[in-house]
Amino acid sequence: MIYGVTTGGKTFRPGDWAERLADVTAVFGEDQKIVYSPFVVPAEVEGTRALIVGRELSALEPRLFQFFRNFAHDNELAIDYVENALSMPEKIPGPHGGVSKEPREPV
Repeated sequence: MIYGVTTGGKTFRPGDWAERLADVTAVFGEDQKIVYSPFVVPAEVEGTRALIVGRELSALEPRLFQFFRNFAHDNELAIDYVENALSMPEKIPGPHGGVSKEPREPV
């Protein structure tokens, strides 16, 4: 999970960032509507925009998986591993418990 909240607790902008990232793997269906990849799905969790990135993507497209991880890291977004997030998005916990208000240590 990539949450639209920085590790400093600020809302990430623009508001459609998750859809923009999911568009990287999306296609247009027969009805000319966008169809997201089953492994990269935008979501809203407790009022916070989020992006579900399935671990399966790391085996199928490692560079794309790394792209999403780098995006989160570069923008200091809260990330968390959530078991079964793709199959049960309604059960995803919000970012509040995993987001620290403390500054991050340099890597």
